[in-house]
Amino acid sequence: MKLKVVIVDDESHARSFLRKLCNHLYSDKIEIVDECDSVRKAVTSIKKYNPDIVFLDIQMPEENGFELLKNFESIPFEIIFTTAHKEYAIDAIRNSAIDYLVKPIDIEDFKKAITRVERVKSEKNNFDRYKLLAENIANQNTGKERIVFPSKTGFEVVQANTIVFCKSEGAYTTVHTLDKNYFTSKSFKETCELLHSANFLRVHRSFLININFVVSFRSDEFILEMITGDKIPVSDKSFTKKELIDAISK
Repeated sequence: MKLKVVIVDDESHARSFLRKLCNHLYSDKIEIVDECDSVRKAVTSIKKYNPDIVFLDIQMPEENGFELLKNFESIPFEIIFTTAHKEYAIDAIRNSAIDYLVKPIDIEDFKKAITRVERVKSEKNNFDRYKLLAENIANQNTGKERIVFPSKTGFEVVQANTIVFCKSEGAYTTVHTLDKNYFTSKSFKETCELLHSANFLRVHRSFLININFVVSFRSDEFILEMITGDKIPVSDKSFTKKELIDAISK
């Protein structure tokens, strides 16, 4: 059975481009059931067609794409957000394990988004990622954001301000919080991109720390001691002693 798709964008050329991508690349998997140029029309369309995927533009004249979420108690479909502004709420979307595409849309990024949606639809997730998204948008830049990390059994949702440090484990990452450790299939690079706020600092090729949880710095060994008692090495190629002290004293 084909995946039913609704495209929501106020710009006709943007809708046309997505339609062409779907029809050209996934004609055997995807059926476009409707196209809408506003949130109001999209709500009606979604209730009528019960789609599997909604491509949703964030910035539209009357209501932005996030307003659509308020019209549903739960979101039984997958959303792929589209935006022309890379900085616009991207952190909140990414932290909530939801897909997005930056315009102009790259074909490879489009393929990856469809593949991830297919995978997510086949999994049994025990949390509402769209409710989490609404919370993360409200809590942007407060440190109270919650971040989704994929794990062996599904997903772990971790509050950002409880993360003490992260350690690279080859292609994977261990996330150390105040009371628990999580092993995630996210790469260390991806984890650093998620945790790029002022509170987090990459001090070594394998370690990212939360500066709020640094207890002491042993300058003779270039070692940081964290509140959990863990000792974190600091790369002397990345920081001088003064630069490190300045960074963790902010």
